[in-house]
Amino acid sequence: MILEELLDLCEVSLATSTDSAVLAVIHSWFVQTIDTVRGALIVHDAGLASTTSPLVRAAIEYAVGMHWLRQVWDAGLGGLHNSHQRWAKNLKRALATAEEQDLYPDDPKWPAAWAELIAEIEARPPAPQVKGGGNIAERFEVTELAHVYVAWLSETSLSHATQASATPYLEQIDGAYKLSRTPHASRGESLEGRCFVALDIALHAIAEALNSDPLRTTLTDIEDRFAAASVVGLEGA
Repeated sequence: MILEELLDLCEVSLATSTDSAVLAVIHSWFVQTIDTVRGALIVHDAGLASTTSPLVRAAIEYAVGMHWLRQVWDAGLGGLHNSHQRWAKNLKRALATAEEQDLYPDDPKWPAAWAELIAEIEARPPAPQVKGGGNIAERFEVTELAHVYVAWLSETSLSHATQASATPYLEQIDGAYKLSRTPHASRGESLEGRCFVALDIALHAIAEALNSDPLRTTLTDIEDRFAAASVVGLEGA
């Protein structure tokens, strides 16, 4: 119920317009955080709890990104542009490889559309470098959220084809592997708690970006009640 209250607070904290390009991006990531958390809850309720990590990871990334951009402001927009240019270069190389291997789709408009996009991105000169512009890990350092970086890394390990993501579905017994359709190990942290972290960070970022004292006050009250509920839950366990 407290998590739903936090989600409701997110929805009523949305803005409708701004003259600031920085605030526009922060707000966009705020919306992404909200929707990604809701997506994780839907996936969990569908009985697919083990696949929520990529969504929680993304939600944390958006939320921390909000704090990072709020701190570096205009320089951050330049850093995002530089990162976008690196993406365009990677796409250009991938397209060239696909062309060499004759792997283009049948639609003749597809290569032209990508080439046009790449040309548009490359037309703008690079901006000065800023810490965290293209390196997600650096954003945790800039925002001094090392403890959240630990949580992000935990979600990351289960979001890709890694040893960590394979381990819950297999168990080695007497030299053989017992394979499972469902994970035989479960996480200690609840999905609600992991989602709460992402939303809490995002709301703090938007409260600072909008300089909203009422939002800060309401958020503190929810945090206190969530902490109290967590303590009661631990004592009950």
